[in-house]
Amino acid sequence: MTCPFLREAQVKFCHASSVRKLIPQSMAPGSAEEKCSSGAYHACRVYQSNPLPGPADGPCPRLGESLMQYCAAAPVAKLVPFSESLLSRCGNDSHRYCELYLAMAHPVADGDDVDGIAMPAGLRYAANHLWLEVGEDGQCHAGIDAFLGRALGSVERIQYVWQQGLHRPAAILTAGAADWEVVFPNPLLLTGCNLYLRANPSRLTAEPYTAGWLFEGQVAEGTTDHLLQGAPARAWMEHELRRINESVQRGSGTAADGGLFAPGVLHCLDRESRPSLFHEFFSPFASGKGT
Repeated sequence: MTCPFLREAQVKFCHASSVRKLIPQSMAPGSAEEKCSSGAYHACRVYQSNPLPGPADGPCPRLGESLMQYCAAAPVAKLVPFSESLLSRCGNDSHRYCELYLAMAHPVADGDDVDGIAMPAGLRYAANHLWLEVGEDGQCHAGIDAFLGRALGSVERIQYVWQQGLHRPAAILTAGAADWEVVFPNPLLLTGCNLYLRANPSRLTAEPYTAGWLFEGQVAEGTTDHLLQGAPARAWMEHELRRINESVQRGSGTAADGGLFAPGVLHCLDRESRPSLFHEFFSPFASGKGT
């Protein structure tokens, strides 16, 4: 799926010029004023400095044309050769995680939540609270869900274990002066990681399903195994909310009021209770009770 803000433009340029200036056809001067498309090119100083045999009435043999693409959402249009657009995220499903697309399109639907925990319906969820989205072209994105983000609270640092290759993607998150390893439980052919999060890690928990994604890659054998989607995922999340309230009650020795657990709940528990809570809900070996 191509980004809706991707546009095409036919451009002209001069092969003989020391600086290649691309002029879109729609912005090019009229034929009466333009030397390049008529016999007037013989009077061009650039052509005269490096002449080639050409027709007497134009166009100039040094005139080049090419198909370009650009982003209509960008404040300044940057023309990219059509042949190179395949290397960018604009021409595939990855465009949904582009900063400009997210700012303009607002793709996350309101109301996709379970008892106050955001949970977009189109994603697949692992038992240890990581999500996966698989595009029509096989491109994948993965990250932590809002449940895990709320439990972590503020994240100060992110380190990636791997950035490419066939792995179970993993990252080390520093939150509350402690390091927590989050691992997507299935293999994924990693092609990249969201390195921008290292400069602004707060987006991991503030925007977990959009700008806060962690891993990017291609589907491999077993990538989607044992993941939940739709109604089963929502039922599982409801059960997880009940379970964590019970666990926090046991760890803190206080009665749970049945509401949503506090942000950064991992740091509210004593040192002995934190690892067991994290292992029960967020480790690669999370039981996934209720799935």
